[in-house]
Amino acid sequence: MTDLWQGALIDARIWHGRRGDAARDFRYCATYLALPLARLDAGDLPLAVDRLGLWALRRRDFGPRDGGPLQPFVDGLLRNAGLIAACDVTLVTTPRTAGYGFNPVSFWLCRDRAGDLRAVLAEVSNTFGERHLYLCHRPDRGAITPVDRLSGDKLFHVSPFLPRNGRYVFRFDAGPGRFGAWVDWLGADGALRLGTSMTGAARPLTAASLRRATWRRPFQAQTVMGLIHWQAARIFGRGVRYITKPAQGAVTVSTAATLDRGDP
Repeated sequence: MTDLWQGALIDARIWHGRRGDAARDFRYCATYLALPLARLDAGDLPLAVDRLGLWALRRRDFGPRDGGPLQPFVDGLLRNAGLIAACDVTLVTTPRTAGYGFNPVSFWLCRDRAGDLRAVLAEVSNTFGERHLYLCHRPDRGAITPVDRLSGDKLFHVSPFLPRNGRYVFRFDAGPGRFGAWVDWLGADGALRLGTSMTGAARPLTAASLRRATWRRPFQAQTVMGLIHWQAARIFGRGVRYITKPAQGAVTVSTAATLDRGDP
């Protein structure tokens, strides 16, 4: 089975389920890339990195946003959280397509030398050009399993139809042969208000498989942005109150390190 840390394409199904004031489900498909940082920083991937391409990756879109190597950035965050710097890190994200890029969320998967998932850095971006990093790990800093639910405060404004309060509950399945990420938002009253998931089978990342994916979805980033705005228009049309974006908080890196005991 395909190992995400060797490089992979993920045929992902994305789902958002809003509950409460305007119950609504939103689904679409996208192809994600699992990019090992060691190969990314070494330039050893069949993908245009920091250069033109129909599908391409720009390193200054991620992490420190300075265009430099990404591994030192992740290692620094792990050490600050009392975690040993990961042996392997792979970045699960979507590429720029035809020069345009927007990633609602990218996941940095960090595993130790034994192959156990020890931390996940969820890099969340909004359509206003801001981002926030949620570092997910167990409170005992042990291996993260597919049944672990890791909780942390919501500190970042994403949707203009959801307030910046409550908490997120994260769950991850890092394969092999698949990837899954589930993120639930619980409001200030503790009730589930939004459930999201991204799940899909993984297949090897090769020049041929990347070429086929490129021609299948040459304008994927533009399509996703269009779908997001279409969904927003439909929610607004149902009378949901528009929330003006608050100033971004001073904290841009936070943790989700509380084990949540609720039902998946």
